Amino acid sequence: MKLISISMIKDEEYWIWYALTSVAPHVDEVLVFDNHSSDRTCEIVRRMGHLGDKLTLIEGFGGDNEQENREAMLEEARRRGATHILTLDGDEVYADDVLSFTRRLLEVHEHLPALNDPPQFHGRSLDPAPTAGVLVNNIGMRPICPGFLGPDNCRPSDDISSATEHSVRVTSTQNLRGNGPEWGEHGFFEAGDHDIQSSPHTLWLPGLWFWDFSFHPRSSMRKPDSMEWERQPRDLGSAPMHADVHMPAALLRPDGPGNPTLEAWGMCASKPGAAREHLEDYLAAANAVAASAVIAT
Repeated sequence: MKLISISMIKDEEYWIWYALTSVAPHVDEVLVFDNHSSDRTCEIVRRMGHLGDKLTLIEGFGGDNEQENREAMLEEARRRGATHILTLDGDEVYADDVLSFTRRLLEVHEHLPALNDPPQFHGRSLDPAPTAGVLVNNIGMRPICPGFLGPDNCRPSDDISSATEHSVRVTSTQNLRGNGPEWGEHGFFEAGDHDIQSSPHTLWLPGLWFWDFSFHPRSSMRKPDSMEWERQPRDLGSAPMHADVHMPAALLRPDGPGNPTLEAWGMCASKPGAAREHLEDYLAAANAVAASAVIAT
């Protein structure tokens, strides 16, 4: 079994260090495909010497065609011998116990020779003769979006959402291919044209989770000729975090580069000579831009 992390990123300077640091101990390789970032993303990744030779940064990767980009990443992972991939966005951070359990599960489920896909079952009632059993190709986890108030909060919908709301993050490369659609609807198909989100070979484990910072500040970049953020933060509210969800260790490392969220939470120092960041300031800037647009019309 060989697990490779793949990340296609663009302008993720605030979280990419923490995302890659969190997964590196639990994967065999870390592949980063940078899709023409304009901020400090590549600079930060290049300086991640603590990941050693596990890390490969591919700069200037791909174009605007999401399907072609996805297939190119899969091809490179397979060329390196990946039996499974961990699809990691640049704003997702994992706890060690979640990924160590995931890796161990993949290892103990490995069949030599590999099970048929689909597995073979005789289908005879009351017959105890062994069959192939369950084929687990993919593992689904629960995204948790931390609230703006602090790391002990999540967005209210995470606190009450159904345990079937999950995202497949670990996938077997066997018979895997892109599903065709572009940004926003992209994903993967496996054998039989099953979407991995609804595949009978996806093991959904609601007790596994990752922190998703997609609604927090992600980059210092602004849109051309505008004060509007390229990656606009959104405050979706805050509710108490689940009792079984805890802080990923990567966020506590003192050698991390810091970012506005961690600074606002008091988890990293302010820049010399600068006032401490407040997440509300990012929202105020967005509201000011929106108000200006309304007045202009």
